[in-house]
Amino acid sequence: MHWANAVAYEQSVPQGLATATVLTYGSYTLGAHGPESDIDLLCLGPCIATLQYHFFVVLRQILQGRPEVSEVHTVEKAKVPLMRFRFTGIAVDLTYAQLPVIDALKAINTFSPQLLQKIDTRSWRSLSGVRVNEQIVQLVPNAEKFQTLLRCIKLWARKRGLHCHYLGFFAGIHLAILAAYVCRKFPDASVSGLFAVFFQTFAHWPWQVPDPLRHDFQWSWLFEPFPYDQKYQQFLRIALRAPTIAELGDWAGWVKSRFRFLILKLERAGIECDPCPSEEVDHTDNDPNVVFYWGLIPKRIIQVDTSSLKGDFMEDLTNDVYGTVKCTHSDVTISVVGLPQLPKSMCSRVYPPAVHAALYDGLRGHR
Repeated sequence: MHWANAVAYEQSVPQGLATATVLTYGSYTLGAHGPESDIDLLCLGPCIATLQYHFFVVLRQILQGRPEVSEVHTVEKAKVPLMRFRFTGIAVDLTYAQLPVIDALKAINTFSPQLLQKIDTRSWRSLSGVRVNEQIVQLVPNAEKFQTLLRCIKLWARKRGLHCHYLGFFAGIHLAILAAYVCRKFPDASVSGLFAVFFQTFAHWPWQVPDPLRHDFQWSWLFEPFPYDQKYQQFLRIALRAPTIAELGDWAGWVKSRFRFLILKLERAGIECDPCPSEEVDHTDNDPNVVFYWGLIPKRIIQVDTSSLKGDFMEDLTNDVYGTVKCTHSDVTISVVGLPQLPKSMCSRVYPPAVHAALYDGLRGHR
């Protein structure tokens, strides 16, 4: 993409490292667009490309230089900032999300909790359009019926003067959610039947009550323990030992205050981990101990040199007199273990599909 290369050149980043991509969402992606529909696009940019300058200034100048593009203007103060223009006469709304990576093309999974945790609020709002679209597509039982129903409903709303969100009426996404609700509630109905049910359902709908697409969701699932044993196959086991309970308390407190250095060492080695804060006890060890298990994110075959890792970490623990004294009679061991070595207290129950999806599709990102 010419724009990504221009940004990389300005930021002195080698060509080819920074990438960007464009995703569609809205009525076009849902298959319910018509002759008067605009095209909703989301630009996913690298971490070096800012919204205010690289998107609203640099990209705008590039677009204005294209013969197919006309009527370019920006809406910078909106809740979801965007750029509007016409491409060969077709209206386009282009939003922007700045991703926390240099290669945006590889980070295209918009449901990644790790991604959502690191982006700013405006980028999160821009991403929500694509995420909601994907959820709707996954939830409707029959895509063809849904698309036909939504096109009919949008035509009705437009003719009746109700398809105008900035006047307080329906936006396209609102109609899509209502149509999806009807399709899920009556999966075997014909399109004409669904159209009739739509009016029967929402003519007297109490609008203070939300229209749920996922009836199987319960808020209590938000507080379910994270299923580490279902998410990861390998774990970094960090065991702390001391001669007495009192010494273990001091030792564990000191080591935990230095855990951030251990995480940085893992990241520098290309190893991503998910630290679990739970403190376990190895009852097969006669000495007072506390054990931590960190999930190893399976990006590739994980090989951890635990001996070097421990040696480097011990240097951080003994970098002053206090740490040296603590290490005299206490110890830390680091190893990689699999699921069979995970304590039963960390083994979660089997979740129903809806709970499993809720735990993995973003709820963890808001812990």
